Amino acid sequence: MTTSNEKSPAKTALLQHMKALCEANREIVLASLCTTDGFPISCFSISDLSNQADKFAAMSSTLAALSDSSAMQMKQGTCDITIVEATSGNILFVKTDYIGKPCVLTVVAQSKMSLAEARYKTKKLIGEIAAITE
Repeated sequence: MTTSNEKSPAKTALLQHMKALCEANREIVLASLCTTDGFPISCFSISDLSNQADKFAAMSSTLAALSDSSAMQMKQGTCDITIVEATSGNILFVKTDYIGKPCVLTVVAQSKMSLAEARYKTKKLIGEIAAITE
């Protein structure tokens, strides 16, 4: 299931990368990109999670901002990634750029996938997203 408000070449490329990640790694059940102020850009899910893209965007941007503020307050610089370890898996919130704008990528991985592998796959997706141009 996918969501995307428009079909520009950049949005099509973004969705293709997110879909490829989820389809090649069935343990990843959601990949979502939103603006830093909480607006959804694109969402792909192998389950019915993508119908909540607006909620995920709001949560993702808020957690990323809170993590960044916490890191700066504790004199650790900026926060690049926030990880939530839950009973059924891990949720990664990562700052990235998409067509020159700061964004937050959210990846939800089931517990069958190790945190290290989820981080690796997410970082690879960030590189692909950052390379997209208009």
